[in-house]
Amino acid sequence: MPAPKSKTKPKSAARKRAAQGVSMAGALAEAAWSEADAALAQALVEFDEADGAANAADREDAMARLAQSLTRTARKRGLSRIGGLGESVAFDPAEHELNAPVAKTPKNVRIQARGVTRGGEILEKPRVTPVEQKRRS
Repeated sequence: MPAPKSKTKPKSAARKRAAQGVSMAGALAEAAWSEADAALAQALVEFDEADGAANAADREDAMARLAQSLTRTARKRGLSRIGGLGESVAFDPAEHELNAPVAKTPKNVRIQARGVTRGGEILEKPRVTPVEQKRRS
């Protein structure tokens, strides 16, 4: 008695190559996530060391290592920082987030925390505070 015919068509060479490309992309994405996970795990350890530092010198050293770990993690995920800490810039509500409510929209603000972007998309706006205007006497 002959074996029953399979209802599935054999994959063409193009479909096989496409499937290999998808699996390669998946493997590369998984490797990137794995690297980012390892960097994040290191940052979490650095955080605990900074949080439990016995003195100012140990805390400063641990904070520096934490900053390096977070920067490495962000880079592996394609994140970039925007704005310079302490920088004074013209306020733009589309690009900045005020740290506290204000009665009047400020013209200039100081960056207290940098923002984060990925591929041109703002994920987190820089956090800002109004720059005090000098009063004329």
